[in-house]
Amino acid sequence: MAGYTIVGTNDNFDDSLERQILESAGHTFHYRPCLTTAELAEAIYDADVVLMDVVPLPGSVLRERPRLKLIVLYSTGFDQVDLATATELGILVCNAGEYCTREVADHTWMLLLALWRRLVAFRLRVQQGAWRYDLAGPIRSLEGAVLGIIGAGRIGTEVARRAPAFGMEVIGYDPFVPPEQMRQRGIEPVALAELLARSDAISLHLPSQKDKKPVLDRQALAQLKPGVFLVNVSRADLIDLAAVREALDTGQVAGLALDVWTTEPPEAVDPLFDHPRVLVTPHVGWYSTASAERVRRRVAEQTVRLLSGLPSPYAVNQPPSPRLRVPG
Repeated sequence: MAGYTIVGTNDNFDDSLERQILESAGHTFHYRPCLTTAELAEAIYDADVVLMDVVPLPGSVLRERPRLKLIVLYSTGFDQVDLATATELGILVCNAGEYCTREVADHTWMLLLALWRRLVAFRLRVQQGAWRYDLAGPIRSLEGAVLGIIGAGRIGTEVARRAPAFGMEVIGYDPFVPPEQMRQRGIEPVALAELLARSDAISLHLPSQKDKKPVLDRQALAQLKPGVFLVNVSRADLIDLAAVREALDTGQVAGLALDVWTTEPPEAVDPLFDHPRVLVTPHVGWYSTASAERVRRRVAEQTVRLLSGLPSPYAVNQPPSPRLRVPG
């Protein structure tokens, strides 16, 4: 087997683990960390394979890289790649599967509990010298409250599984999961309008929509039960941020937690970062020391497998005329 040229562009890690696995299999590996599409386009100019994170890779760049055969992502989502163009050009795209399901569910609950118990407000008031139980206003018991889950896949299901420990009722909306499957996962299936009207807290676990339109747009936000808490650890474009800022001002939304942002890292400090009823974390829901090693090993070993002519369970497209042609 002739070796391939593989370029790693994920700036979150060093290259040690991937290099060891890929070079041991006879391939050439270059580590060129990238933060922008322009950097990514330059980094992969000579690549047969790119290992990449969330930096967007548009079709215009793919069309200028005739040598590129395989894209392997350090993520479960794959909307950072123009999948239609990749498929048309014969470029296989694979994600990292379910490497961080528990971590994201844990992070979701950390954010939800922090919002519900007014953690940010208490911290600010204590720093100012105050010390009272009612510094942040009334706090409801979690028991008997309704958790609405938008997206009942692996992560949404793992979030729902934890809810009974807090005595919460779980309802969910997912256009891709049959109602009976949702019931088996401990989630009462409802229409989106009913979920918006009934939920005391809502957590989003859908991929980006094909048209990139928000699921929680201005019209949907107007249907929310007043005083709801929103948590988004999925994709930034699922929520209309301009509309949710207004909903925070009116009290329609009592608290907002985001682990994703429109441009990562953000191009500028946003006023929401300092809002007393908002929590923003830097797309860290996936992370634990175990999941970080898991995703790196999976990406590298999956690449070796594919370049050896073996199939991958994590392929997200099927090019009719693949560029990757290996013996076997």
